[in-house]
Amino acid sequence: MRGAIKSSLLVAAAVAFGLIQAGCEPETKTESGFLSDYTRLQKSNESSMQFINTRELSRFSRFIVDPVEMNFSPDSSASQLQEKGVLSEETVSDLANYMHDSIVKAVETSGNKVVYRPAIDVARIRAAITDLDVTKMTSLLPSAKVIGAGVGGASLEAEIIDSMTKQQIGAIVESRRGSTIPFDGMGNWDAAKQAMDQWAQRFQKRLEDAK
Repeated sequence: MRGAIKSSLLVAAAVAFGLIQAGCEPETKTESGFLSDYTRLQKSNESSMQFINTRELSRFSRFIVDPVEMNFSPDSSASQLQEKGVLSEETVSDLANYMHDSIVKAVETSGNKVVYRPAIDVARIRAAITDLDVTKMTSLLPSAKVIGAGVGGASLEAEIIDSMTKQQIGAIVESRRGSTIPFDGMGNWDAAKQAMDQWAQRFQKRLEDAK
């Protein structure tokens, strides 16, 4: 009986968490100036603008993955967290490396190759994290202390360009929150990492589809 009650509580938490996310999905951040071109972007939803030339992308099977930049505006959540000492330079570096490693893994898992020099058949992947928000635990059911919703995430600007001509092949400007129900022990930046994982997974699928 207790097991059934516990399962019901978990299901209720999942439903409530979904409603929370549906109601507080972040709006797309304004352009930061990182991308080489913003004019081709089209709105996908309230939190995402994208552009992709699938035919052009299919020409490439080798990619340079640039180091991920952290490009925070003065009024961003990340800048405010830095001022408060919540977001350290070490954490910023760790998250940039985490995103870079996720992109590299996406390229390689999709059957493509990571290279380090521009060439006629090589595309370049550029990415910048433009905002970060710390994970906050919000209780859904007071009687179930271990259940909570992770509210936090990250904003991204990224593009794929021809490594020789600099022509933009694809681009994205997006804000995203973590998507899973966390339990005890969830770190301050796990929701941001979840957002990065989601981006990498979608990018991997895009590369696979282009083949």
